[in-house]
Amino acid sequence: MGNLTKQHQFLEKLIDNQIKGHLNKEQTDILYASIDSFLKAPDTSDYTLESIAVRIVKMGVDYEAYVSALIFKMLPDEFTKRELVKLEEEFYNYIEKELYGKGLDQRITLKLIEQISKQNPGLNDNMAEKKAMGNWGWLLPHALTQLVIDQIIAFIDIAKVEANRGKKKGRKIRIKKMD
Repeated sequence: MGNLTKQHQFLEKLIDNQIKGHLNKEQTDILYASIDSFLKAPDTSDYTLESIAVRIVKMGVDYEAYVSALIFKMLPDEFTKRELVKLEEEFYNYIEKELYGKGLDQRITLKLIEQISKQNPGLNDNMAEKKAMGNWGWLLPHALTQLVIDQIIAFIDIAKVEANRGKKKGRKIRIKKMD
């Protein structure tokens, strides 16, 4: 198991499943440390927020099923439906406690409002904000969940690439210079 704080242990099964057999103990510890520090102070680029807002708003009512599918895809095969529901609940609890009112929620809300306004040009700012905050079924928490999952997947991918790099020490990729 990794070194996540008690409050984030619900993520461990999910992460361990993704790295099974890919990382050694030291690499796993480094991965967990980077995920843990991200979870303590989640931040991300405006480009990332923008692309998630576009995806979530474009999907409309289908985004909830999409976020569930995203989580489900990362889970070990033996995960039951009940465990999936528990994991999703814990994700949303984490997002509600840790991300609301900390700045990241306001930044993604602005991106969601921008996207909603682009798709509905006749909508005033107040209505666009209402839609972003809840009239379409809690758009903001789903966007934040998507963002956290995407960041965790990115950390896992980087860790796997680093682990593979260590295994192939002798081989260098040569880039041919074009005249």
